[in-house]
Amino acid sequence: MEPLYRHGDSGPEVRDVQRRLVDLGHDVDDTPGRFGDATARAVRGFQQERGLIADGIVGPDTWRTLVEAAWKLGDRVLYQTRPTMRGDDVRDLQDRLDRIGLEVGGPDGILGPETTAAVVEFQLMQGLKADGQAGALTIDALHRVGRDHQSIAASQVLERHRLGRRRHLRSLSGSCIVIDPGGRPGAGTHDSPDGVPDHEITWAIASRLHGRLGALGARPVLARGPTNDPSSSERAALANREDADVVLSLQTNGLDQPAAHGVAAYYFGSGDTVSVPGRELADRMVATVAEATGTLNCRAHASTSTLLRETRAVAVTVELGFLTHPDEGRALADAAHQAHLVEALLTGVRGWLLEQPGNDEARTTQAAPEA
Repeated sequence: MEPLYRHGDSGPEVRDVQRRLVDLGHDVDDTPGRFGDATARAVRGFQQERGLIADGIVGPDTWRTLVEAAWKLGDRVLYQTRPTMRGDDVRDLQDRLDRIGLEVGGPDGILGPETTAAVVEFQLMQGLKADGQAGALTIDALHRVGRDHQSIAASQVLERHRLGRRRHLRSLSGSCIVIDPGGRPGAGTHDSPDGVPDHEITWAIASRLHGRLGALGARPVLARGPTNDPSSSERAALANREDADVVLSLQTNGLDQPAAHGVAAYYFGSGDTVSVPGRELADRMVATVAEATGTLNCRAHASTSTLLRETRAVAVTVELGFLTHPDEGRALADAAHQAHLVEALLTGVRGWLLEQPGNDEARTTQAAPEA
């Protein structure tokens, strides 16, 4: 089971979270090992810095990011391993290679084959041993060379990487769309006002959407079943194995303030690295769902969540509403409202597909209107 620590928890694991937050410059005034108000504030501050959902809960994405944030370039030799090396030091390495024009496949903090190939190319350019390992000599050379080259925006590199993936899309028919029902069976993250857990709600909506997409000729794939709980990395790996064109992760939201309501969406983005088609799809989805349901449009935001970062497809997370809102929470658990949401999601993804370059169907079928 992946980690999940929240307000009220205590123990050595919470102490470890607090230590990591302090090392990263966040104030934690709680008793060591007790997850109190100060720890929750520090967690939210860290989440906001890193483009994560700022819920004050240390879930899998927040824990992964905390661990990876501890690494600085030069702390260790970087090379391709199993499991894959990840961290801020990998991201720094990718940024430096990117700035001198070497393709790393998108600076994502994951040391994969494209980054290794870029390291080898750089080493050959510098007359170093071309072993693909970024040790002290390679890093020193990167520091020297980086000062002498004009920067290339990392967002441009990722845009080229992702745009090539979407140009063959013409319509729903034949497209592989992975639907990820959010929530974690057994974790009890949020419940509706009537006690329906979030994972049951997202499963009901996802399975309905699966049926509608299949009826329209798409190849839909569900990232989990009704009761199993694959990790975010496992869900991303499934999408990559299926060679997905689009990944839609469906989530619900929840806050201590019951007045909070609305729909939001997330695409991969960190600093100046942005998935441009992901942002376009997220904008489309949040506008379409907000217009169809009449709820507040909380807009699309950049995120570094594991699923968005590790999938090769155009991927977005759509938060369909707040289970903690008395009216919106009950609506999300209602079958008729779920069916309405499915049609809005279908309209959103279909409208985005119809806008893709070279789309013949767009000449005869009207895309969904912008909000």
